[in-house]
Order: sequence, then structure tokens, then C-alpha cells
Amino acid sequence: MAFLLFLLFGAFVSGYVPSQRPRGNGLSLPALPRGFAEADHIYEKQEALKRCRCIPGDSCWPSSADWASLNKTVHGRLISTVPVAQVCHFPDYNDAACGVLKTSWSRPETHIFAPGDFVAPYFQNQTCDPYVSKEKPCTLGNYPPYSINVTGPADVIAALKFVQKHNIRLVIKNTGQDFLGKSSGKGALELWTANMKSSSFIPNYVSKDYKGQALKLGAGLVNSEASALARDLNVRLVGGSSPTVGPVGGFTTGGGHSPVMGHYGLAADNVLEWEVVTPKGEHVIAKPEGKYADLYWALSGGGGSTWGVVISMTSRVYPDGPVGGAQLTVPAQGLAADVYWGAVTAFHSFIPTFTNDGTVATSLLNNDALTMFAATSPDRTADQVKDQLSTFVKYLDAEKIPYSVNYTSFDNYYDHLAHYLGPYPYGAFPVTQLTGGRFVSRAVLESQNATQNLVETVRSVIANKHFYVTMETFDLNATAGSRAAYHDGKNSANPTFRDSQLYYIVIGEWDFTIPRADMMARQDELTHTILPALKAATPGSSSYLNEANFADSDWQQSFYGKNYPRLSQIKSRYDPDSLLYARTAVGSEKLREDGQGRLCFVG
Repeated sequence: MAFLLFLLFGAFVSGYVPSQRPRGNGLSLPALPRGFAEADHIYEKQEALKRCRCIPGDSCWPSSADWASLNKTVHGRLISTVPVAQVCHFPDYNDAACGVLKTSWSRPETHIFAPGDFVAPYFQNQTCDPYVSKEKPCTLGNYPPYSINVTGPADVIAALKFVQKHNIRLVIKNTGQDFLGKSSGKGALELWTANMKSSSFIPNYVSKDYKGQALKLGAGLVNSEASALARDLNVRLVGGSSPTVGPVGGFTTGGGHSPVMGHYGLAADNVLEWEVVTPKGEHVIAKPEGKYADLYWALSGGGGSTWGVVISMTSRVYPDGPVGGAQLTVPAQGLAADVYWGAVTAFHSFIPTFTNDGTVATSLLNNDALTMFAATSPDRTADQVKDQLSTFVKYLDAEKIPYSVNYTSFDNYYDHLAHYLGPYPYGAFPVTQLTGGRFVSRAVLESQNATQNLVETVRSVIANKHFYVTMETFDLNATAGSRAAYHDGKNSANPTFRDSQLYYIVIGEWDFTIPRADMMARQDELTHTILPALKAATPGSSSYLNEANFADSDWQQSFYGKNYPRLSQIKSRYDPDSLLYARTAVGSEKLREDGQGRLCFVG
């Protein structure tokens, strides 16, 4: 596995091309005459192409007439990719436009509206960005050269037929906010689902396990839009924290942690049905019971870009009402280091108490401060949230540690989200980063020694200031509502969610002003130093597949756990030809990228 990972990821870092296999017994042989050597090379390339998806420049790449025919089939919705940063490179260089782009390059809105674009700078590979020399040509690299602006199942079915006929790669982009490179792919045809924004309210949805209100959402809606729809209907949707992430895409198919999951469970726990086009071109509705129950199970937590192309999702919704919130900051300035980290340790020990009523909080930890920037407590008042925080606040007062805290109560969930996670519609946080993550169990947090060891590990992680940590604190067993949303085996979300009360995300913001080699070194540090240390401090735990490290060599176990064997069987049933490939997705071990970026079958 380590060797395969080197072949896969080393190609991006160093331009590594796998050497030819040794002949015979591996002895050195005289050079063949030029004609024979060329013939041998051509033969080997032809044989390799039989096992690989075609890329531009290959003889098997579709002709202009083929692409024109596809464009006609999808009624003119085939788009040729023009990288956003083309204005920063000759011959299209525009100094003013490039300057504006530099200031917004790390913002989600720069990338989510551009077909073919994505946010992961590791996989952007500096082939066309605002920070390299304007004399360097703008090339596509890992950007898909063509996208279809998908409006419905017929477009997806046409794309599936096309990629099968021409043996090319297929990728899916909703908003492209994926840190593992799943929306990228050299020579790929991209299915861009961002404009499918339909919605319908179902006041009386009836199934075997549920009777109540539901909301059907098109794949292109983002959290800020879906939350506004829910507000206008006086209901709450279990969506994500980021305003620009699509709740119907990889968010929910990966499990979907939410500010209200302590009351209602994960986003995946609340899905009633999926409308999806399978890799075989079947347009189906997958529900917990019936013919496609296994597909429903896999889609509900088993990862995106794997099982089919989602057209819409129908989810439970809940009555809206007041939401209590809080924000608390403990600055490190003026404190001795051990005092500051003592407060961080106390905060960790306090998590089981803080989350036991369903409150969920998102915090940021670095060398400057511990900031709980969004606590969410549905159907609670500001005073009730204050009571939940009182144990930690009393500790800070007793230790004479300075802090600031504010409590709020909003009339509805949308206003709470906009206050703490806005400004809407795009939010405040950059999206170009390196990531890795780890669940922390209740057992660790309830052990003084284990918690101390954990905090010391985190302290070492952020010591050089290249990385910081965000923390999601929660308890999926806290309330009757969260427990009722899930029963064992209902879906394929990572089982570790159920036993955890904290998720760390280690984040290294991408610095475009330093050499790329330095960022590669930070990625290496994350993979080979930081994450192994976190794993050692959290034995038996795992990672959330949407906020993980793409180079984790143990990704099958770490991202999917005991569900992987069943997920693999379902993948083989619905996608026997591996038309849908994404890094670290179920079944992706069957393929790898060669030195030129072709996606090839292993063996």
C-alpha cells in the first residue's frame, strides 16, 4: 500500500514516472537498435493504454467531432474549462484582474461558481494560479478539460455512455470544496451539479420508519440556500456549518456532522430517500427498504463520488424555534504557557458535561487563543447555554484566567447560523488548505491521563505555527432525538461517530507566497509526523472521511471501519467497471494515477 501511495502521490510532487519493468532475470542488456526500441516503447504504451483511461494527447482521446456530438446530446451544456487564473498568465494576462484574484484566491466563492475548478491547492499543482510567474503558461493539469452543466438525469446518462464509449475518466463536482482532490482529474469529463437547485416541501411524508415533515432538495443547493428555505417553512434541516457546502453532495454522503446533530443525529441519519443515477445508467430512488436498500445504505455515509450521481435528496426536517448560542475566547497573551495549556486541558475535560444536553460547539485552537466561536443549543435560551458552560467558566474564574464570553438566543436556526458562521452567503473562512483529522472518544476525555497526553500531543502539533486545530464537540447519544434518528446498521456513516465526543481537524492554510516545495514538506509533516502522533494518542479511533488526510495509508480502516467489506461489495454490484473513481473512495484501491496523470487499473 505504501508503494502504491508513493506512485500515486509522488507523481504530483516530483514528476516521478514509474520505470519500465526489468526484462528476463534483470541483467543489463545491450541497447536495442533504434527501430526496435521505438517499436517496443510503442507496444508498451499501447498495452498500458488498454488498462488506463485516456487523456488528451493519447490516440484514444475523443475527437472534436465526438465532443461536439456530446454537446448536442446535452443541448449545448458542455463547457470547455477555462481556469479562473488564466488572467494571471500570458497571453491573457490582466494586471488589475489578477490582483483582484489574488485577494480572493482562498475564498470559496472564487472556485465554486467555476466549472472545472476546485479548492484543493495540492492537486491544483500550480498549473494555473495567480502566484506563479505570469510568463509560465496556464495549463489544465488536473483540472477536468470539459464539464457538463447537469440539469437532470438525462445529462448524467449521456455522460456515462460517453465515458464508457471513449474510456475516459469521470468526476463529479457540486461545489468542489473537497480537500482530498475528489473533484480533480486529468483528462476527466466533469459532471457539474451545482445548478440543480429545485426544492419541495412534503408536509406529511410517510414511510415504515418515519411519518412527518420532509424537504426534497436538488443536488446544487448549498447550506445557506437550504437553511433559508427551511427557515421560510418554519423548519430545521440537518445541514453543515459551511454556508457554501452542498448538503446533498459529499457532505451528507460522507455522514455530515452538523451544529444540530446533538439533537437530530448526523445528516445521513435523516435521509429518507436518494434520487440517483447509477454508473450503469439507471435512474432510481433508493430508500431504506426495497430493491435499492443497499444503495441507500451506501449513499448514507459511505462517501461521495462513488455510488452514482445524486440528483436530489429527501430528508427529515424538524420544527423550528429559538436557538441558544455562545462564543468564548481564552487568549494566550499574558499567560504563562503552562497556564494557557492547563486551560486547554480543562476545556477538554469539560466536553462530556458540555455536550450532554445535545449542545454542539465548534472551536479553534492555536498558540494565540482557544476560541469556541459557535456553540449551538436548539430550543434553549441564552441562560440555559450559560448554565452548560458554567463549569468551565468557574474554572477560569478560580484560576484568574482572563476570557471573554457572549451568550445569544435567536428566534430561529437560520439567524443563529448567520450570526456565528456567516456572513452569509459565503462565510468567513478560507478553503485552500492541508487537512487531517481524528475522532476522540468519551473514554479518552474521561481519563485524566489520556486527556493530558492528548493535549500535549496537540500542543506539539501547533508548536511551529504551520498548523492549527479546529474542534467539533458533540454527543450523538445525548438526546432522545439524536438516538431516535439512528439505529445500528441503518447507514454506513463511520461507526466511530457514535462513540466520540470530539473531532479534531488539523489545518495548514496554504501559503502561496512560499515555494511549493515548502508546502510539500508541510504535507509530509502532516502525514508522517502529526497524524501518527494523534493516532497514538487516540488508540482504536478513526477519521471522518470528508475532513481527513488524502495520504493516510490506512484509509480503508480509518475512514470506513467495519463497514468497508460490505461497502466494497456494493461498489462491485453497482459500478463493476469503476467508472466512478475518487481518491480514498471505496474501491479506489483498484486504480492509480501513472506519472502522466492517467487513471490506470492496478495489476
